[in-house]
Amino acid sequence: MENEMLGIGRLASLSGLPVSALRFYDGAEVLQPARVDPASGYRFYQPSQVVQARLVAHLRRVGLALDDIRRVLAEPGHATSILATHLSRLEAGLADARREISIVHQLLDNPEITMTRCTLPAAELKRALSEVRYAMSSDPSQPALNGVFLDSEPDRLRVVATDRYRLVTSTVPTTEPYELHCLLPTAAVDELLAADQTGTLDVIVADGTITVSGESVTVRARVPDVDFPPYRSWLGLGRREVPVDAVALRAALDAGTTETLTRDDDGVAYQVSRLSVTARGADVGASEDPDALVIGVNREFLLQALEAGEQLTLGLDDPIAPLAIRNPEHDGALSILMPVRLDQPA
Repeated sequence: MENEMLGIGRLASLSGLPVSALRFYDGAEVLQPARVDPASGYRFYQPSQVVQARLVAHLRRVGLALDDIRRVLAEPGHATSILATHLSRLEAGLADARREISIVHQLLDNPEITMTRCTLPAAELKRALSEVRYAMSSDPSQPALNGVFLDSEPDRLRVVATDRYRLVTSTVPTTEPYELHCLLPTAAVDELLAADQTGTLDVIVADGTITVSGESVTVRARVPDVDFPPYRSWLGLGRREVPVDAVALRAALDAGTTETLTRDDDGVAYQVSRLSVTARGADVGASEDPDALVIGVNREFLLQALEAGEQLTLGLDDPIAPLAIRNPEHDGALSILMPVRLDQPA
């Protein structure tokens, strides 16, 4: 039998993966040998595994995560959606890199320009800040997340908040080109939300300070010297969308059963709801539909995300992918919720 099988060195030469990589993928349960000799420890592979090894080599070259590679090999029928999602992330990352390079060129061409100024509609800025405020982190050990990130785009300003377990974005329309990329600290966000301001707000960033002022309010804060985490690759997630009635789904979540889990990093207990997603929509609890994607979500986070409107879309590429909630009436409004692993059936 072993004469018909391939040793690890032979598989390496046929697949282009080095022996060390094949050993790693065995340990990671991505590509395991068909047989391991109990005496020598030598690994033996079926000839059919050459194609799998070549697939692994190509998928790793484009940066696909190990969990996704494992799924492509185990469930080839899901490969198209997994690769489409990864390609969207790569394209978003490339767009982000181009934006950063553009900023670098501007800094090189204009080294003496240290001030950014723009004018924003007050009502729109307050609306956007209120839509993302709940997702800000209050953890003092995560200073880059203690506020709302202001990130200019063509014709609009994107505002982003995340606490690592979810990410929420909204947008503010603009009419003038400018470059604004900074974190607005939590205290400044809350001060602006509490202000009774109409008309427009002038935003000035200079000498490490951001000032937001209008006729009846002036908010000033130091810009934290931190790097907000890259997020643009997440904006394209969840493109397999289904419509959901947010009011009905919130009611079902209120009435449905939950499981209590505890986060490993901080010991916080939270309630988890099971969500079954089909082409018809989303239901709370397990589903008898064999094609349903069942995902676990933080119940409180989902309820907050569903406040974005009455008719929303829910996007889920697979049960281990983040859940994306969008408002079709507001381009740029997006909530991303990290999934909760469900090991046991409901």
